[in-house]
Amino acid sequence: MKKLVLFLGLLAGATATAQAQTATGGTGTGTRFGLKVGVVAATLAGDDKDFQGNVQNRFGFQAGFTTTTTFGVGGLFQLHPELLYSQRGYQIEDVSKTTFHNIDLPLLARVNAAGLVFEAGPQLGYLFAHKTKYDNSATPDLTGRGQLNKLQFGYIVGVGYQLESGPNVGIRYNGGITKLYDGDAVLSGGGNQIRNSVFQFQVGFAFPSGS
Repeated sequence: MKKLVLFLGLLAGATATAQAQTATGGTGTGTRFGLKVGVVAATLAGDDKDFQGNVQNRFGFQAGFTTTTTFGVGGLFQLHPELLYSQRGYQIEDVSKTTFHNIDLPLLARVNAAGLVFEAGPQLGYLFAHKTKYDNSATPDLTGRGQLNKLQFGYIVGVGYQLESGPNVGIRYNGGITKLYDGDAVLSGGGNQIRNSVFQFQVGFAFPSGS
């Protein structure tokens, strides 16, 4: 929780700094607030990702709020924090489907080249709930199940397009840095090194700047 509070403080400070640069430099277009929804294709990454069987994509939902602060010569550079509810997870063929419910805080640096947007940056996620649904024929094997890491660090790279009038679209890859399970947990058949791996397909709307 302390790390989460620290991250929120840094996020607020970075946004305020960028807004101040925009106001004093006269080269930006201010801060735009927005909304975003999307579909995610989530799975696992790492050497042990198939520790329970053949891992496949688990499709889910994502939605939340965005801010975009533009600064620099010609408004080329942007700071883009978000607050999102995100589903992640994975499914194992003929065995189970697992869904993770997360609150995500991406802090992205962007280059906006006449509407074509390139973005990258870190993300902090908080896992607040999860559920595994087993197929009727499957017998759960929970032997040695480790504890899920609730605080999860990752990174985002993506590309999109932003219309000046507000609508935008984007595609991202969100890779996990934090291991899915904590410590040295020994799972059934392995699984110590698995991480989240998520593709995100998003649409949104950025409201006009007040400046």
